[in-house]
Amino acid sequence: MNGTDEKQWFVLRVTYQRELIAQEKLQAIGVDSFVPVKRIKDTDKRGKTVWKRVAALHNYIFVHSTREKVDCIKQEYIPWLRYVISPNRDSGSKIMTVPPKQMESFIAIAGNEDERILYLNPDELHLTNGDRVRVTDGPFKGAEGILIKIENKREKRVVVKIDGVAAVATASIPRTLIEKLTN
Repeated sequence: MNGTDEKQWFVLRVTYQRELIAQEKLQAIGVDSFVPVKRIKDTDKRGKTVWKRVAALHNYIFVHSTREKVDCIKQEYIPWLRYVISPNRDSGSKIMTVPPKQMESFIAIAGNEDERILYLNPDELHLTNGDRVRVTDGPFKGAEGILIKIENKREKRVVVKIDGVAAVATASIPRTLIEKLTN
């Protein structure tokens, strides 16, 4: 089996903030994808307050498929999707993918639109001092990441980082729901 035959989590860019439209099109053809969303208050045409679902990470969508299938989708079905390219020591650059366990943890946190989630700029986040942990219960159960303390606050959060794209932090988590990982 070569790299084009294996399902992977590809990081793709979407133009003109069409993340949710792309996700609907992918769902219609049976392709798994993930777009982190948040709920915001807005005002409709009559001046009434309404809640809207919007993409939390503008212009990004994560697609779980084979390279061959994504190439086909980009060419024939959604031409405004673009691969995100990341630097690679060996070859200079490569198409960005996210390891399955990291993506599971990212979805466990970012996929929970009812919780107080923080989206952080991964380039400004320095996590070298945090312990690797797993959430043992609650809405983020099973998520693995780095335990951090938010400056000027007493709360602890678990952060999952996708280099160059995003970092997402859980709502405040009690220490009793976190276990330290040994590796």
